[in-house]
Amino acid sequence: MTHAATSTFAAMSAVGPDQSADRAAKAEAIKLDKRNEVDELLWLMSDPRGRRFVWRLLQGFGVYQLSYVPGDPAHSAFNEGRRNEGLKLMSQIMEHCPARLTEMQKEASKHERRSSISSSK
Repeated sequence: MTHAATSTFAAMSAVGPDQSADRAAKAEAIKLDKRNEVDELLWLMSDPRGRRFVWRLLQGFGVYQLSYVPGDPAHSAFNEGRRNEGLKLMSQIMEHCPARLTEMQKEASKHERRSSISSSK
């Protein structure tokens, strides 16, 4: 490396105290945002109404359905993109409150059985 290239590289890689503080503040803000997202998910999943809402979201995302539409690759791709968002939500639930996922599934199953009994009368 030439002297000019070396000094340019050194100048570009030098991080001043202001830049270091900005990076630390941004990293702290990202960490706080992630913690808030987890706290919000835990709050939502702690209440039966929140679990019913999340269940409806997962159903709307098509998490429990096939994405493939025979002969229609565009529609299949759309369905898979929607399903992927639901899988991300489910992954977060499984990571942070797996017992609530099981509880939500049991509640939904019980509700669906009650609905099918009432509609058959």
